[in-house]
Amino acid sequence: MNGNLTLGSFGLMCASVTLMAIAQVLQKLGLGKAELAGSSPAKTFLNIVRMMFTPKVMVGLFLYVISAFLWILVLSKVRLSVAYPMLSISYFLVVILSSTVLHERVNWRMAGLGLLFISAGVSFIGLGLGQGH
Repeated sequence: MNGNLTLGSFGLMCASVTLMAIAQVLQKLGLGKAELAGSSPAKTFLNIVRMMFTPKVMVGLFLYVISAFLWILVLSKVRLSVAYPMLSISYFLVVILSSTVLHERVNWRMAGLGLLFISAGVSFIGLGLGQGH
């Protein structure tokens, strides 16, 4: 394994990251406006366990598992120093899904600027490490 980024490994990364972002949104939807903090650590723990078994949260957890399996495939093919920065793609997806699916208010000027900086950083890493030496 030379660890270079290929079209196939990039596709696996994108699939893993997309599933991870969708899992986040499903978990947020499943939680609704639930207040998980209890009057004691035990009550908080029980509230979290109870919410884990709501349908949307369970589907989100399942998608996390699938995402983790895909990520393991990625790590078997690509150097960690190349693969890990690609996780930042999830920031784009989560911001867009938060706005469209969850109807959260997003300051697009600030979010856009932040996402632009993230993209630039990941691009530099990809250009510097993705080709292998």
